[in-house]
Amino acid sequence: MKIAFLYVAEPYQCYHVAKVASELAMAPGCEVTEFVSFPETCSHLDSIRRDDPARSRIGRERLAMPPAARVLRAARRFDAERLRVMKAAIGRLETFDAVVATEYSAGILREMGLRKPALILIQHGAGDRVVNDEHLVRAFDLVLLPGRKVARMMTEAGHTTPDRIRLVGYPKFDAVSGRRANREATGEKKTALYNPHYKRGLSSYRTCLAPLVQAISAMEEYDLLVAPHVKIFHRDLGMRRHFFRKMAGPGIAIDTCSTAMLDMTHTTQASLYIGDVSSQVYEFLVEPRPCVFLNPHRVAWRGNPRFLHWTLGDVVERIEDIPQALSLASSRHALYRGRQERVIEETFGPSPLAGASLRAAGAIRAFLSASAGPERMRLAA
Repeated sequence: MKIAFLYVAEPYQCYHVAKVASELAMAPGCEVTEFVSFPETCSHLDSIRRDDPARSRIGRERLAMPPAARVLRAARRFDAERLRVMKAAIGRLETFDAVVATEYSAGILREMGLRKPALILIQHGAGDRVVNDEHLVRAFDLVLLPGRKVARMMTEAGHTTPDRIRLVGYPKFDAVSGRRANREATGEKKTALYNPHYKRGLSSYRTCLAPLVQAISAMEEYDLLVAPHVKIFHRDLGMRRHFFRKMAGPGIAIDTCSTAMLDMTHTTQASLYIGDVSSQVYEFLVEPRPCVFLNPHRVAWRGNPRFLHWTLGDVVERIEDIPQALSLASSRHALYRGRQERVIEETFGPSPLAGASLRAAGAIRAFLSASAGPERMRLAA
């Protein structure tokens, strides 16, 4: 089996699939090649696999960058860039038995002319929000999802069918398993993590960042770590990073570009999560802890399954209520802990912290073996 892993977006995506590629590379009869668009992705992959025996068994190629894609990258129009990059890669990808991706946008490969390989999706993130291109999931032959929650959302939306879905857990947990934090009392303040999303109409940072900094600065319990969703800086030429960094000060740390934003360092070390609609809240809640959600746009969220995570902590709509919500978060966590545990089990399965990559690799091998009929074998020859 010749299997291509497509890393066509920024490095954040490799944490969701790298260990699946490793498991397949160690399996008999599998030949794995990774296709990388961003050069910095290579260093992230090497870090994930620094002690992995599969490292030497995985091929790696740089995706070609057509002139139009180079212009779009310079302008930081990454979503448009990846379409040009994928189109240019069709000929090479056509030589594989399967193409594995973690971006919904890879579904457009079928429209671009990809025919022979099976198209396989490994879901990245496990959040609730509607994503603009999630309809492209329909193009995937096999859809590997973390748990029942996302599977239900996908099927109810008509994006895929139960026969194409396999529930495997969350492979990212395998990639970051050595980064579990020790938050035992040291006499220092605990860390409150603020993780705003980029989606306009839902993101809270424009109106809530300054009041949040002011509220935390007045508290004895927490220091604040601000680590926005990386896509906030997609089209940023420096102004947004400046907006965040100017808020740094005593007890206020700002991270706009480190690896810790991607590898769960921040979500494992924090004692309190503050956010809006980022799926990283579920990575935080794999160990139940207090959450506060900010809804300055006063979105009507109650009863909407796409805001399920807002049932796992207090939701604040008025800026003036932020200090009280933060001060009560720890004492009110008992009201939410049981529900957090139930939702996490529905999101990631009963044993979320290990084994997802092996299950995903097994599902891919089983699918390809079952679908390797005479026609596929003839094309692969």
